[in-house]
Amino acid sequence: MAGLKRKLEGEIEIRVAGGDAFHELFQEKPHDIANIHPEFVQGCDLHHGSFGKPGSKICWNYTLDGKVQKGKQVLDVVDEKNKIIKFRMLEGDLMEDYNTFVITYQVIPKGEELSLVTWTFEYEKKHPGVPEPSSLMDELLKLAKEIDDHHHRQDK
Repeated sequence: MAGLKRKLEGEIEIRVAGGDAFHELFQEKPHDIANIHPEFVQGCDLHHGSFGKPGSKICWNYTLDGKVQKGKQVLDVVDEKNKIIKFRMLEGDLMEDYNTFVITYQVIPKGEELSLVTWTFEYEKKHPGVPEPSSLMDELLKLAKEIDDHHHRQDK
């Protein structure tokens, strides 16, 4: 039986003009995210390649809905100009419920002082009883806010 394909999108405004610091963090220093929001992300290890380079494989340790989880993903797309990064999940807790799971984020500058961070999930559920990944979306939106607050505090 074919899975159920879905798409979920979320967005949040951040005060980091141009979003460069946000994009740089995910592209080149994702291991620093655990220092910014340790309640969600406990670790990030490079398993293959180089941070920020397509084809790189990264393993995340995180807590979602009170459960410690792991996920291994490959970095499929890095678009410097448009500040887009696309990760495809390879294995881990998420893959117990989904045949495929792709996470894309984009930072869109909005004037001189604001940017918009958009998260998009494209996924295929293994069966109709699988819940929507809304708690993961909520955590990533909260993470974007935590990163924004972190950078805003450092700028002062």
